[in-house]
Amino acid sequence: MADSSQHSPAIKKDMDDDFPHVVKNQYVLIHMPSGNTKMINLHPDTKISLGKFGTFQSNNLIDQPYGLSYEIYDKDGHIRPVKNFSLEAVEETAANNQNITDAANIQALSHEQVEKLKTESHSGKLDSQQLIEHLMNSHSAFDKKTEYSKHKYIQRKKKKFLKVFTPVRPTLYSITDYFYSKNPDKINFLRVDTLSQLLSKANVRAHSKLLIVDDTQGLIVAAAAERMGGHGTIVAVHDGDNNNYDILRYLNFTKDVANTIHTLPLARINPDDPDEQWVDKSDEELKTMSQDNLRLFERKKKALLARNTSRKLLFEGNFDGLLVSSPYTTESIIQKFAPYLSGSRPIVAYSYAKESLLSAADYMRQSADFIESNVTESFLRRYQVLPGRTHPEMTMSASGGYLLSGIKVIDCEFDPNLVVRDESSRRTKKRKNDSPAQSDSNADTPTTSTPTS
Repeated sequence: MADSSQHSPAIKKDMDDDFPHVVKNQYVLIHMPSGNTKMINLHPDTKISLGKFGTFQSNNLIDQPYGLSYEIYDKDGHIRPVKNFSLEAVEETAANNQNITDAANIQALSHEQVEKLKTESHSGKLDSQQLIEHLMNSHSAFDKKTEYSKHKYIQRKKKKFLKVFTPVRPTLYSITDYFYSKNPDKINFLRVDTLSQLLSKANVRAHSKLLIVDDTQGLIVAAAAERMGGHGTIVAVHDGDNNNYDILRYLNFTKDVANTIHTLPLARINPDDPDEQWVDKSDEELKTMSQDNLRLFERKKKALLARNTSRKLLFEGNFDGLLVSSPYTTESIIQKFAPYLSGSRPIVAYSYAKESLLSAADYMRQSADFIESNVTESFLRRYQVLPGRTHPEMTMSASGGYLLSGIKVIDCEFDPNLVVRDESSRRTKKRKNDSPAQSDSNADTPTTSTPTS
């Protein structure tokens, strides 16, 4: 039997495979007490640094469940699960902060003493909770604070000194929220509520065949692939020779999901251009190549064949939806790719600026190929939910961008011979409209015969 001391968390490793747990060589989001989030690729036998919150061994986190909070409790980087600290109910009292002065001498501990406590906490000699208790006991005006002020003070110290982190599984929601708060330019300011409306308006579902023009670092492509779950086909058109869909790797997609995505450069969408031809090398040339050059040779061959496959899928048409987020004019993108859609299929375009969608909306309304073209704006308000203190957050995003949606239809001439008339219903209507006099004249009346001599 293996020694349990080699793995610090007191959790069985033979957990159910269906239960989400941290997997090596995959990306994971780390939520820290300060409220910041860090993206890491968890390689085995490495040290993960969380800045002032400490460093832990990656092997101690592998195969452990997501969502639990872990504490770094010594200088060797061992971790152990802790209870998820939540906010407790705070009772209102008659105390107030009127007589509290924010002076330097309000804290009895000197700067050197506080730094010494922090050093002992980082080395594992002092627990983080004990450090916070030292600060509370040495605060001369702590007892004079209101219960709300005491609670806020403790929470601020926890965010500053607790060496607790929570691993979170990368999902579409967590990844979108991470990039929107950290680097919104990378995803073209696409907020999570706008992304959900985009997927809903485009009717993204399993076994769909979607055409996507994406400049959000692959966020829209990743969202469609996650919703389709490996069933269907996605042709993603990008600018440049190579795609920049970095977000795809952060979601740790399986091969079944990744194989549904086919990328194609904008320069290769002209059907008049011939397919690229690959020239193989002889066996003697392959033997003289180094391992690095041989891998590069095989990679180029695979990329070329993949581009030809994507072109074939594009020119086959019969797509179930067109999703657009492009630096080029939306009108030109719709004009170029709308012919590849089947009839009664949605078109949804996203842009952070409304003006770029207005001309496309006007074009769709004047064309006989589209109906129900509308430009909408999403609105999101976040709330701080605390016991007895629920209110909207003081700062929030002003806009989540705009969506242009419409339906591609097939224009066909009206043929009256194809209209089916229900003759029985017409006869029923005629009988209802008949007058009583007509009904009496048509009724059968008895006749009398006159005898003849």
